[in-house]
Amino acid sequence: MTHLLAVGGSDAGIAAALRARELDPSTDVTVVLADEFPNFSICGIPYWVSGDVATEASLAHRTRADLEAAGITVRSSTWAS
Repeated sequence: MTHLLAVGGSDAGIAAALRARELDPSTDVTVVLADEFPNFSICGIPYWVSGDVATEASLAHRTRADLEAAGITVRSSTWAS
């Protein structure tokens, strides 16, 4: 079985993980990200600080549950070295 490890939970890492599962659903895909929320919108931080966005979790384009439903293993708060 093929295993893909995507390092980084930004748009590129998540897009690569989702595309790999789309092209071959049997591929075992794991995403390793340093923060808590996958696909986090960094450019939305000013809106969170100003209070326009209630929680930082709402800045994530996708949730862990979304990715796990797509068959992707998510390892958050994990540093790759």
